[in-house]
Amino acid sequence: MAVSPALIGLRRADVLRVVFLFVVQPLPATVLAGDDPLRTAPLRPPSASSPWESRTPAPPCVTDPAPADPLSLAAAIDLALCRHPKTRESWSAAKVAAAQLGVSRAATLPTVTGTLGAQASETRNALNAGRRDQANGTLSFNYLLLDGGGRDAAIEQSRQALLAADWSHNVAIQTVILEAGQAFFQLFAAEEAVTAARAAESFASQSLEAARARQKAGTATRADVLQSQTAHSQAILTRTQSEGDAAVARGILATALGLPAPTPLRLAPPRDLDPTAPAETAVAGLVQTALEARPELRAADANLAAARAAVTVEQSAGKPTVSLFANASAAAVSPGADPRSGAVGVTVTIPVFLGYQTTYRVLSARENAERTSAVRERLRNDISLEVWRAFQDMRSQAQALLTANDLVTSATESYEVALGRYRAGVGTVIDLLTAQTALVQAGFQKIQARLRWNVSRVALARAIGALEPALFSDTAPAGPTPRAPR
Repeated sequence: MAVSPALIGLRRADVLRVVFLFVVQPLPATVLAGDDPLRTAPLRPPSASSPWESRTPAPPCVTDPAPADPLSLAAAIDLALCRHPKTRESWSAAKVAAAQLGVSRAATLPTVTGTLGAQASETRNALNAGRRDQANGTLSFNYLLLDGGGRDAAIEQSRQALLAADWSHNVAIQTVILEAGQAFFQLFAAEEAVTAARAAESFASQSLEAARARQKAGTATRADVLQSQTAHSQAILTRTQSEGDAAVARGILATALGLPAPTPLRLAPPRDLDPTAPAETAVAGLVQTALEARPELRAADANLAAARAAVTVEQSAGKPTVSLFANASAAAVSPGADPRSGAVGVTVTIPVFLGYQTTYRVLSARENAERTSAVRERLRNDISLEVWRAFQDMRSQAQALLTANDLVTSATESYEVALGRYRAGVGTVIDLLTAQTALVQAGFQKIQARLRWNVSRVALARAIGALEPALFSDTAPAGPTPRAPR
C-alpha cells in the first residue's frame, strides 16, 4: 500500500464545502472586536509618563523631544518621565499584567476548536484496491461549568497582580522624579559654585591689587604680595575644579533625563521656598499620610490579596469539575459516502488521588501568603522610619540654610571692613585674607545648605508618597549670588 503525498482527484466542491463549514463561517463579533475584547486596557496606566489613578493625566510624550532652553525643573521632570527607560519598563510590566488578566477572564468563556484534514491514498494487491481521496473537518465545543471556584480565584489573583504592577509603575515614576530632581538641584548647585568661585577669584584679585598698591606706596612688604598671590592662585584652582564638577553634574542630569551625557543644558533657577522648619507634631500626620499614599504599600496590599487568591486556586485543583461539550464532523470521500456525525454531553471529572500534589501546593500557597504578609508589615515599618528620617533631615536643613544666610551676610560685611582697613593702611594682610577666606567658605556653605534643603524637601515628598510632577510646576528666580564689592 502506498499513500500519495499530494491531494489528487479530490472533488473541488467537496473540499470547498468542508472549508466553508468550519473556517469561512463568521466568528462571533466579540472575538473580532479588536486586540482587547475583554477590556483590560482601562485597568492599566494610560502611558509611560502617567501615574496610575491620576486625576490629572500627563501630557502626551513627544518623540525625541529637545530639552527646553532654559530648562525648568518642571520641564526636566516631564522630560525624564517620557524618556527614562525605567518608566517604560514598569509601564510594559503593567501591560503584561493586564494581558494576563485577560487570559484569566478568558477561562470563563467556552472554547470552540475546528480541525481540518485531507488525504489521498492508493491501495494495491488487495480486495479493495484503488485510490481513495478524503477531506474531513471537526468542530468541537467545550464549556467548563463548575470548577470549585478556581477560575474566579484566578481572575482575582490576576486582577490583584495587575494592581500591584500599576502601583509599582507609580513607584518607578516617583523614583525617576526623585532622581531627576536631585540631579537638577545638584547641577544648579554646581553652577552656583562656579559663580561663587569666580566671585572668590575676584575677591582674591582685589586683595592682590590692594597689596601691590600698598607695596608701591611703601606701606606693605613683599610678603603681603606673596600671600595675596597664593590666595589668588588657590581661588583660580578652586574655580577650575568647580567648573569640572559642574560639567560632571550636567552629564548626570542629562542621563537622568534619558539624554546623552554631552547634551548641553542651561537651567532656569528653581524657586526658593521659605526654609521654615515644620513643627514636630506634624510628623505623625505625615506618617499616616505615607501609610495611605505610598505606592509601594499599595502594591504590597495587592500582592497579599493575590497570594491569598492563589490558595483558592490551588485548592480548586482537588475539586470535581463539570464541563459541557459538543462536536460535529463532516467528510467528503471519493469514492464513497459523505459521513456526518455529532455529539453533545456533560463531562464530570473527579480527582481521586493526585499523589498529594494538591496538598503541598495548597500548603506552599498558604506559606507564600504568610511571607507576603510579613513583607508588607516590614514595609510599613520601613516607611514610617523613612518618613521620620526625612522629616528630621528637612528640619535640620531648614535651620542650616537660615544660619548659612546669616553667615554670608556677616562674612560679607566683615570682608568689606577688612578690605577698607587694609586699603587705608590700618589693617594687616592676614586680617584681609582671613576675612576673604571666611566669605568664600560662607558662600559655598550657603550653596550646599540650599542644595541639601531642596533635596530634603523632595526626599520628604517621596517618603510620604506625594512626589508628583505638579509639585514642580511653579518656578521663580533664586536668591542673589555673592558679588565682589567695589
